[in-house]
Amino acid sequence: MAENWRIPRRTRICARSGQALDLTKPFFSALIERNDSFERLDFSIEAWPEVEKESFHSYWRNKGEDEKPNRRFPIDFERLRTFFDSLEGTEGRERSLLRYVLALILARRRKLRLDGMARTPNGDRLLLHDGRNGGRDLEVFAPEATREELEKAQEKLNQLFDCDFEDAEFIA
Repeated sequence: MAENWRIPRRTRICARSGQALDLTKPFFSALIERNDSFERLDFSIEAWPEVEKESFHSYWRNKGEDEKPNRRFPIDFERLRTFFDSLEGTEGRERSLLRYVLALILARRRKLRLDGMARTPNGDRLLLHDGRNGGRDLEVFAPEATREELEKAQEKLNQLFDCDFEDAEFIA
């Protein structure tokens, strides 16, 4: 699988119409997989009904915000959890790294409880507990990765979700 970590920053342009987005109004964002990597696309609320959504990995509606320089939108943890859940059972190094980093971020923010690590013949796994809907235990594969690879995965999540995660305290 090709590793392509470069994702352009939000262009503030509607991917359908080519018009500038008014970020003070609601708009839609979507994740699409292209060339073995995820890319973020943004759409105006007016263009959204005409968009073909079948090829999207996931999508969401953003609330309009007052535009301030160098300000990112607040972190929407439900969106992160939905993306985290959608990566369960998928294959590929990039997806494993993204799911692992997301697990650490969600555990740090107390959206998942980190119960420990398990060493198995197939590699290390994070042991987590998800307290939603009656609770369930999760195991997340901890891929062998350099700190640089993990930081790139974190930066990719920052770009995909237009937020600024602090250091996720990587367990390597």
